[in-house]
Amino acid sequence: MTTRAAERARRADRPRRPLLRSFRLWVPVGIVLLLIVIAVVGLLVGNRLYDRAMAAKDSLEQALPLASTAKDQILAGDSEGASATAATLSALTADARKQTDDEMWKNLEWVPFVGPNLHAVRTAAVVTDDLVNDALTPATSLSLKALTPVDGAINLAAITDMQAAVTQAADAVEKAATDLDSVDRDALIPQVGGALTQLTDAVDEMQPLLGPAKDIIGILPTALGAEAPRNYLMVFQNNAESRGTGGNPAAIVMITADQGRISITQQASSADFANGRPEPVTALNPELEALYGDKVGRWISDTTMSPDFSESVEVIRAYWAEAFGTPVDAVVSFDPVALSYLLQATGPAVIPAEPFEIDGETVQLLDEPITLTSENAVPLLLNEVYWMFPEGYQQDAVFAAAARSIFDIITSGSADPKALVDSLAHAVDENRLLYSPATEAEAALVGESKLSGRLPSTNEERTLVGVYVNDFTQSKLDYYMQLDVAASSTQCTAPDSPTFTTTATLTNTVTPEQAPELPRPIAPGNYFTKGTVATYLVFYGPVGSTFTGATVDGQPVEVGGVQHLGRGAVKIAVENLPAQTHTVEATFTGAAGEYGPLDIQHTPMVRTVSEQLTAEGCG
Repeated sequence: MTTRAAERARRADRPRRPLLRSFRLWVPVGIVLLLIVIAVVGLLVGNRLYDRAMAAKDSLEQALPLASTAKDQILAGDSEGASATAATLSALTADARKQTDDEMWKNLEWVPFVGPNLHAVRTAAVVTDDLVNDALTPATSLSLKALTPVDGAINLAAITDMQAAVTQAADAVEKAATDLDSVDRDALIPQVGGALTQLTDAVDEMQPLLGPAKDIIGILPTALGAEAPRNYLMVFQNNAESRGTGGNPAAIVMITADQGRISITQQASSADFANGRPEPVTALNPELEALYGDKVGRWISDTTMSPDFSESVEVIRAYWAEAFGTPVDAVVSFDPVALSYLLQATGPAVIPAEPFEIDGETVQLLDEPITLTSENAVPLLLNEVYWMFPEGYQQDAVFAAAARSIFDIITSGSADPKALVDSLAHAVDENRLLYSPATEAEAALVGESKLSGRLPSTNEERTLVGVYVNDFTQSKLDYYMQLDVAASSTQCTAPDSPTFTTTATLTNTVTPEQAPELPRPIAPGNYFTKGTVATYLVFYGPVGSTFTGATVDGQPVEVGGVQHLGRGAVKIAVENLPAQTHTVEATFTGAAGEYGPLDIQHTPMVRTVSEQLTAEGCG
């Protein structure tokens, strides 16, 4: 493999980013470097070419702000404005191309020293013009609105139409990469070589984005039920009762996509499953069982204890198959905090004051409608509902009604598409939106990204350590818990035997005065004094690590580590009385090898979690 090919392969492994956002990278970069290159090379070949170089420079200077304008218009869904801007931009880059692409310029490309630099400049001008015409201009026809439902359905034909534009853009970037590879870099002066490298880097960054974007749009029709109905099991994790990937999965909804139409076809709560069973509902990974116990498979509420969503999905699927038998294609996880992000994009949703059908009986729970907003959704769904309704069936009915009201407003098509996408991206970034794919093709696209809910299988891209919270109070008191995490490593100062130290500080914000007044659904006081929170803090080191020791409030504790998910792991129990804080620290020793940047992951909590990373010597 050549040096350039190896470098491109390395760049192809970078984390993928949304397609449209990437246009801000390569268009301005390409234009800026041409302003530099044309001016420098023009001086090398005399006044005549210098005048033409300056003319090209003037065109490109006018084009520079238009590149950002076009990008903003695309993201805002202003296709008409973006098309007009792209047309003006195209005329300007075409002029720059014309100034550098005639016989005199090409003939001088044979002149020693000057020639290779002229060829590099012309190639860069051609590449930039082609990218504007063949990638940016087709992108102006793309609209996020085509991906959002209207009246409960997504237009499959519109998505199919998008495929042609994305394919053209992907092909244009591939050709640009080939053209840039043809340039001999050895004879270039530093200004030209450096600028050409910038353009090459920008093009290389586009390649791993456009290919997957083409694939994603290609599989969307199937995912939306174009060939056959697709069933998505959506698990709502209740962060008020923490589990590894979020919380107790007390509410589950089946969403069916059929010919682009999306609907809720089934709803269930934890009470609909056979809990407290003597044996797990399905065979468990021995390492999972060794760390968390077989309760992961005996109670639906404990299925999400593992920090790896793929492990939870296997057990949830088994529970669903036993209780309902409805085929499940893919599994999605969401939480109320992520719902609040969605409500920022959609606007308020209303839970109507209609009678609820509960176990064949009609019950009037609400005296008046409840308006759910981005500000009140979290406190209402994770705390206030337990003050309002003492019985579990009442709470479940309200949760079900809230899910339907939010679903209706999302599928109505009233939300701003960009705001909706941004809210989902926010949820993914905080590990609040997880997706277990339906097919191998989808799994290849999702990979080990945050969306997959899987811990990385290597330390190459990032060296991930983790802190996960599993409540065993049997309460909803994690609404009041504050988690703060930190991690440090010697991966750069002692690479042959690095040490990784992870710290979790857990604070119970319930005061001694508040504790007695808490309602039973929040603090039942069955196994611990009212207001006390009992927590299993589970720490994970990097891939290939081994647990070496732990402290609680600075004092060593005797706990045994295990291996899980290819990492050292340890579970430590702490009890926080009202207003009490405990700090727990776990240390792991890593194997010799390459380590990517240090990173930390934690259970998505109700309250914002502060993070601190220290990796001395890593620059």
